[in-house]
Amino acid sequence: MVLAATCVIMLAVPLTSLSVSAAPKVSLEVRETWDTDMINSDVTGWTGKNVYVAVLDTGLAPNWKDYFPAKSVLTDLGKGFKENLVWDSETKTLVESGVVEEVSWVGSLGSTHGTHVTSTILGYNYYAPADALSGLPLSPVFVNGVAPGVRIIPVKVLADYTIGVAHMDPVNYTEQKFVMGTDRAVAAGIRYATDLKLAGYNPMIITMSLGGPSPATVMEEAIDYAIENGVIVVASAGNEGADGMGWPGAYPQVISVGASGWKYEWYAPEYVAPAPFFRLWWLQDDTYGYNGIPEDTSALVDEVYVTDWSSRELEGQELDVLAPGSWVRGPYPGYPGYSHLPWWSSGMGWLMGMNPGNFYYLGGTSMAAPHVTGVAAQMLEKNPTLDQGQIEEILKETALEIPAGSMDIYDLSPAPGWYTYSWDADATGSGLIQADAALAMVTED
Repeated sequence: MVLAATCVIMLAVPLTSLSVSAAPKVSLEVRETWDTDMINSDVTGWTGKNVYVAVLDTGLAPNWKDYFPAKSVLTDLGKGFKENLVWDSETKTLVESGVVEEVSWVGSLGSTHGTHVTSTILGYNYYAPADALSGLPLSPVFVNGVAPGVRIIPVKVLADYTIGVAHMDPVNYTEQKFVMGTDRAVAAGIRYATDLKLAGYNPMIITMSLGGPSPATVMEEAIDYAIENGVIVVASAGNEGADGMGWPGAYPQVISVGASGWKYEWYAPEYVAPAPFFRLWWLQDDTYGYNGIPEDTSALVDEVYVTDWSSRELEGQELDVLAPGSWVRGPYPGYPGYSHLPWWSSGMGWLMGMNPGNFYYLGGTSMAAPHVTGVAAQMLEKNPTLDQGQIEEILKETALEIPAGSMDIYDLSPAPGWYTYSWDADATGSGLIQADAALAMVTED
């Protein structure tokens, strides 16, 4: 079975180009964002320190040090897995060979999805000249992650594939490039992370912002192997809406995550409706008199919606919780290439090209899952003995119940405008995770 990243929305903001020098040793001011504020991960006092997180995704962009502290990424443990696919000229399809090879954990030009996912957990350096160009000057800042104290292990299981000239039939067949994985490759990544845990890299979380249309024995056996050996496994629910959840998220033993959003996305300060939209709404910075997330949970409920594409729970599937997954900001270089200019360099190269820069707004359950991963890391820092069942139970018991409902939302996709989004109980799981409540239930080891 072919698996892909569970990311559905992209908005480019042109930023920077060409790196020219080494980053200076500077401490950037820390800023919070709407999504961490919505789940209260910024007030717990825990950071996920001494917890290992294996991010099973596309690997990290070659310029990952522009965004993340070098000490936070264990590159010596990074690894990639790719299954060889064979072209069937009769069916004109790629067929799985059953042979999985080890490859580099470094991402390629095909996608930097894993870099964005990692940024939600760790946080990242942020500087966008386009902010100043739009009249919103902002000095370089560090955007706080849900668990900035964790150690990331990049495990690439979504790799580049090409249907190229060797497969031309007819002769004018257009070359196609795409990023995907297979059940065997993902299973290999799960087992690799689990074996690292058994070797002493403990506690360990596996996070998977990916999915496919059907279950697979090889993957479920790997997941069971991980959980039986004390690894925490988190996965996105999928972006298929009413068509149901994808796998591995649909497995009941996995902590699965759907995507929620905020009523006041794109609003200008003082809750001015988008006309036009306000580009810095996501950054909770006092400089601009931002619109704040309600501290009172009863008020917060009225500002949370479930995205229309977040997979609903079908019979035999289990959706556990919700987390922010609409319009999450983060580094996403590589479109169309890795040309960029980090926040610590000068120059105007960011004006060149469609998006030769650093940051995108992304939406998907891909973005929701790492929020849960970060909260689980905080819980494991407080008590490293917690197992999968205990963490899932606490997250669900302390989640903010989101009732079935409907809300008018200003959205930029498929086109800028107002949309009415509706959802039933099959879309919410136990509700929106609340880190502070979850940590309060954890007994310190």
